Amino acid sequence: MLLIKNGLLIDPVSGERPGDLLLAGGRIRLAGGRIKAPPSCEVLDASGLWVFPGFVDAHVHAREPGAEGAETLESAARAAAAGGVTTALLMPNTAPPLDSPSLLRRLRRRAKNLPASLLFSAAATRGRAGGAAAPLAALKRAGARAFTDDGSCLPRLLLPGLIRKAASLGLPLLDHPEDFRLTGDGVVNAGPAARRLGLPGIPPMAELRAVISGLLAAADNGPLHLQHLSLASSVAALRAAKASGWPVTGETCPHYFTLSDADIVADDADFKMKPPLRSEADRRAVLRGLADGTIDMIATDHAPHERRLKTLGLRRAPFGVIGLETLAPLCVTELALKGVVTKVRLAALLSLNPARLLGLRKKGRLAPGFDADVALLDPRRAWRVPERFVSGSSNSPFVGRRLRGWPAAAVLAGKIVFRAG
Repeated sequence: MLLIKNGLLIDPVSGERPGDLLLAGGRIRLAGGRIKAPPSCEVLDASGLWVFPGFVDAHVHAREPGAEGAETLESAARAAAAGGVTTALLMPNTAPPLDSPSLLRRLRRRAKNLPASLLFSAAATRGRAGGAAAPLAALKRAGARAFTDDGSCLPRLLLPGLIRKAASLGLPLLDHPEDFRLTGDGVVNAGPAARRLGLPGIPPMAELRAVISGLLAAADNGPLHLQHLSLASSVAALRAAKASGWPVTGETCPHYFTLSDADIVADDADFKMKPPLRSEADRRAVLRGLADGTIDMIATDHAPHERRLKTLGLRRAPFGVIGLETLAPLCVTELALKGVVTKVRLAALLSLNPARLLGLRKKGRLAPGFDADVALLDPRRAWRVPERFVSGSSNSPFVGRRLRGWPAAAVLAGKIVFRAG
């Protein structure tokens, strides 16, 4: 039993209020007001802290199997807990790809008893190759919580059928919107930064064309979730689709609302991700999409890589940056403290909406009966992003950046799994 006292409770439905939170049996027993500690109850003083439902990150790469030198299930779970992320959905672009029920069952066994709840998405097509659908029903029986070919765009010829099949199974289908024919050998956003650095550019149309085709497929066939949106035009297309009543949702990542391609001032592959950092106008449009409800959630797209690979430079290094441990302070500093979104809206973006996407009915709120998953953030102290991380990798573009809102503690199923320091 755990009593969290004197915090500012932030619930995405009922709002924010000072009070206590009593956790017992893996669930929230009481929320709000002053609660007397029962006998033998552990007490956590949350004075001055913001108390959120545990964050649910619907887009994480753990690299196991195939690239354990960059990240393992265990190191990803520890990094998640250090970031206030109590539930993480892992992507299937592993080696081999997660397209078989037997591999999924093995990984789920390995993911038990870790400091964060790790869920698994399965490949939507066999080998993530886009040629034929994976055995989706068998993968659901093995424990898949979503389907995606993340890292690859879902094949447009198969997309209507994949949407319908995922819907019939009651699981979300997640799409990485990118037309690789347009991406070519691009490594950064096509524009001034690419020209300044003498690098091949990725045209915005590579994302937008795939976003539009995905939205159109969803309009006729069923729900579709769009990953890591980075463009003003993508946000506008999602906004229009929602206004038309189409069953679509979308996410963005902290690097797309905090950075632009103007921040790439040197050949530093820690600024290389996909989609790439866009223009300042795109960054501001993403912020507006978060504020007005067009974008449903924030995910990290945590993509660890070994340092030896990221030192190869922008042209040769792999795409991807880590994000689990900087998720909370970036959102607090750049969104809540600047008045872009309220703390209550932030709780929806980080907790409730991704929980709903994944069908996690008992996660995402600070209310009696919900899972006892909690993230406690400190908005008072400012710390610089360190060079070393809990993650197995350190490829972050935010190293040295001064931020507020770092996690002070994280609680999973009523047990403290992270405490700062």
